[in-house]
Amino acid sequence: MEVAQAGAERTAGRWVWLAVLVGLVLRLWEAAESSLWLDELHTLSHASLPDLGAVVDHVRAEVVHQPLFFGCVHMFGGWEEGTTLRLLPVLSSLLLFVPLVAFARAAGLGARGVALAAWLLAVLPYQVHYATELRPYAWLSVFAAGAMWAAFAEQGSRAGRLALFALCVAAGVMTHRVMEVVVLSIGFARLCVRSREMLPLTWLVGAGALAVAPEVPWLLAYAEKATTDRMDYHADVGGFVLRPALVMEALVLPTRLFAPFLGALGGVWALLAKLGALVFFLVLSGGVVRFWRSRREGSPQPAPVRALLCCSVTCFVLVFALSFYRWDRLPLQYFAPVAWVLPLIVALLAERWPERSRPQFAGLLALAGLALGVAQAGGRNMEDMRGAVALARELGSERAGTLYTGLMVQPSLFPHTLPYDAYGRELPRAEPSAVPTRGEVGFERPVVVLRRGRIPLSDARWTRLLEGRRIAVERKVDDYLAVFVLEPAP
Repeated sequence: MEVAQAGAERTAGRWVWLAVLVGLVLRLWEAAESSLWLDELHTLSHASLPDLGAVVDHVRAEVVHQPLFFGCVHMFGGWEEGTTLRLLPVLSSLLLFVPLVAFARAAGLGARGVALAAWLLAVLPYQVHYATELRPYAWLSVFAAGAMWAAFAEQGSRAGRLALFALCVAAGVMTHRVMEVVVLSIGFARLCVRSREMLPLTWLVGAGALAVAPEVPWLLAYAEKATTDRMDYHADVGGFVLRPALVMEALVLPTRLFAPFLGALGGVWALLAKLGALVFFLVLSGGVVRFWRSRREGSPQPAPVRALLCCSVTCFVLVFALSFYRWDRLPLQYFAPVAWVLPLIVALLAERWPERSRPQFAGLLALAGLALGVAQAGGRNMEDMRGAVALARELGSERAGTLYTGLMVQPSLFPHTLPYDAYGRELPRAEPSAVPTRGEVGFERPVVVLRRGRIPLSDARWTRLLEGRRIAVERKVDDYLAVFVLEPAP
């Protein structure tokens, strides 16, 4: 028996390492192929400041973000390094395999179950995409997972687990403020799931409070602003309005935490993604039905897994509610602290499938997941900033003396010419407010405008640019980006 168990452990270990390797390949593929998008340009804008103090001040001025991740990016480079800096989140994201495998083994999953959980973490599109993006969400996932494991584990030194919990919470809070929701969810889960072997709740409260306490004044001020903005919004639209688009966004949210983009990937990649999603969700639906029918069978999950599931559900509900209340939409990236648990849930469902066909069930999920991951890594960008700058360069090269500018939907903290800093540093550019107007030197030059977002022509910035000019060319790049060429009107 011990020999067989040791053999199974070795088999699981080999599959986990294969999953890590495949996950790394997919993440590097997406990092190399996909364009930086506007928020990633904001990261590089922070990182390119002259010193760490300036980075911290710049991030704090953005209000909603924390400086740890951006300060680390600053230490490794800025605009010149560009997409190479995506290696920071890519390599960091691989640490997620440690708590995932630990929870899978705590759940009593065999070699196949552990391997399936690790494989899905490696290939699911949500994990590939947000592990690649040059934003703090990969770090947020890692710190959230580390804090959950330290809080819910029943083995190992208590002092070591407490130190890990405190470190993950402190680093997580300095990475993103959603970590504060994670800490609250961990505390609630420990209230609901009792275990003498876990860290005492009072220890968790103490360590969490030390990390979160400095943020309380900001949280209160932000809550007040969010409430004021919400009331103003209701006043503008005539009371509470549940937008149909938000309802649809909520309905598809569970599937988008597996695969956020399907048709948007374009061409053969979109076809591959849709086929993979069809197989994956059909098989998964069968697993859910089987679980529901047999839910009274078998023994309950061990305490660490029950605590993890309780924490994840709580965190999901809180992030959902806060996102709806604050922005009237559901940004996918804020669910990163719990999305990594989905591969484990799928593996737990697979474990309930009848033994005679369980290998086929798990194999279909694994193959469909791989198809989804490959499509994600190879597919088209949702926001092709690199392609937009290339188009702007092409249109501008057809005219003499072209001046380049941009119009971005973003905080006023950032310049509108960020895309050129990333992909067109040689192009002559100016902020919209500095583009010459009629009667000023240089007014006769053609102006290429890269627009991000739906900024109407009635906007004051457009009005200034169009005064005395006409739109000679308008080209759509994707759903977010368009390029315009302005020339002096006759």
